[in-house]
Amino acid sequence: MSRELSSQHAFQTHCLAQMGVVSWLSSTDTVSGTVFMPVQPWPMNVVQTESLSATSQAPSSRSTGFKDTEPAPSKSRPAEEAEPLVHHLREQLNAGPEIVVEDLQPIEELAVDIDIEPDLAVNTQITRLDIRAYALSNKLLILSDVPHVFTQAEEVERLALKMAQALLKHPIDEWQGSAFSWPGALKNPHFLTRTDWLFGALESYVGRLVKGFSDAPMLVLAGANVTQLVADLPPESPLKRYPTARIVSLPELYRIPELRKEAWQEMQSRFFR
Repeated sequence: MSRELSSQHAFQTHCLAQMGVVSWLSSTDTVSGTVFMPVQPWPMNVVQTESLSATSQAPSSRSTGFKDTEPAPSKSRPAEEAEPLVHHLREQLNAGPEIVVEDLQPIEELAVDIDIEPDLAVNTQITRLDIRAYALSNKLLILSDVPHVFTQAEEVERLALKMAQALLKHPIDEWQGSAFSWPGALKNPHFLTRTDWLFGALESYVGRLVKGFSDAPMLVLAGANVTQLVADLPPESPLKRYPTARIVSLPELYRIPELRKEAWQEMQSRFFR
C-alpha cells in the first residue's frame, strides 16, 4: 500500500528522516512525494545587522535550510595590537623573566659596590662581663663583679645596703638592684670581638639606672673586670665623669671581712675628701 504525500508533508518527512525520526512511520506503508526545497525555508526580516545581511546574500543553488549561520568575523583588533591593561602587567612580567633580571641588574651592582666599614679595633681585653648593680637613694651606684653562677645574691645585697647606709649616713628607703651579663643569651661568637657593642650596652644600662638621679651619682666599681672595662671606655663616656671609687668585688668583701676596711678608706677618700 502506498500513498502520495503533499509537498508540505513530504518536506516534513524528509526533515524528520534527516534527524533520525522514522519510528513513527508504519513499516507496511510506502509513502512517496515530491520534496520542495526552497532556498530560504523560513521568511526573514529584511532589516538585519550588517553581518547577517552579508551572510544571507551568499550564493547558494541548494540549501537544506538547517545549516547554522557562521558568525560574522570579529572586527576587534588582535591581542598584540590591543592597548595594554593593568591586569595584564603580571602576565607580561611572568612571561618575560629576562626583563626583570635586566631591570634588577643595577640594584645588584650597587649592592656589590657597597663599602662595609671594618670592625673597630679591639681596645679592651674584657669580652665577658657579669655584674650586679645597686642604685641607692638616687645618689649612689654600685657596680660589682659576680660569678657567672651566683648563689649569694641575698647576702651581697644586704652588704651593699649596709655600705650605702654608712656612706650616705641615713637609712636607705629607695633602691633597686639588677643584673647585667654580656654576651648573655646571645650565642653568636661575633659579639665576643665587638667590644664597641659591649661599651654601648654598658653605657645604656647605667644610663637607665641613673635616669632618676638629680646629680651625678657616686660610682663604686667593685671588681677587676668592671673596673678595667670602665677604664677602657672612650674619654667622652658619661661614666668617666662620675666621682668613682674602686674596690674589690662585693662577693669578696662578703667572704673576706678583712678587706672591708681598705674598701671603706677608698670610698671615703674618693667621695668625701
